[in-house]
Amino acid sequence: MERTAFKEHAMRLTSLLALLASLSLAACSPAGVNSAQSDRLATAQAPLASGYPLSSQPKMQAMAHWDSLAATVARNCAKALDHFHPEGDLRVYVAPAPATPFGKSYREALLTRLVDYGVPISFTPDGAAVLEVGVETVTHRRTLTRNRSGRLRIADPDFVQAKDEKGRYPEVPMVSEESGLFDPQTPQTEIQVTSALVHNGGYLYRDSSIFYVDGHDMAHYKLGAPTGDVELKRYSLVNK
Repeated sequence: MERTAFKEHAMRLTSLLALLASLSLAACSPAGVNSAQSDRLATAQAPLASGYPLSSQPKMQAMAHWDSLAATVARNCAKALDHFHPEGDLRVYVAPAPATPFGKSYREALLTRLVDYGVPISFTPDGAAVLEVGVETVTHRRTLTRNRSGRLRIADPDFVQAKDEKGRYPEVPMVSEESGLFDPQTPQTEIQVTSALVHNGGYLYRDSSIFYVDGHDMAHYKLGAPTGDVELKRYSLVNK
């Protein structure tokens, strides 16, 4: 009788150990996928690159574009000064910009636009808010997939965003445009222009705007950059 009870207990223990072993193996397999299922699943050692929803980015290719950015920054600086210093007694000193054609022209445009918005200008940084400018450039070596041909929904080029009489923005009218065959070539070169209004160790206003630029115009934005066409060559070192 005791021997029969012992055998039953041993059989139950063996079944329990087998069950625990099978559960342990299932937990180690990816997402509980068995070998038959894994043969039908695509795998990768790293996440695949995906695209972004269709968008646009402005391209700087004229001094008028530099002036447009300066006008936007000056207007927002004037708003920041009105908010933080409504008494209007704080002057602004525009710090020297990078010694490039863009840096020099952009600083002059900032001075002109700040005066247009009634911002008092200081010739020295002592006691004044300082408007600093920085420019970063990047050139990509990339292969881009062109958009598929078809029709795209974009904002009407003639539409100007403005508030209605109730102070609300109307819905942007959309138009359909052919895409694919007529898509412009995406530039390889970009710049980031950062404009920051600093006073007493803090920011009153800061803007970082990104633009495409023509690679042939890199000398406008970066010191020491070559002018004209630049030919890239790749060399390989081979041990023999």
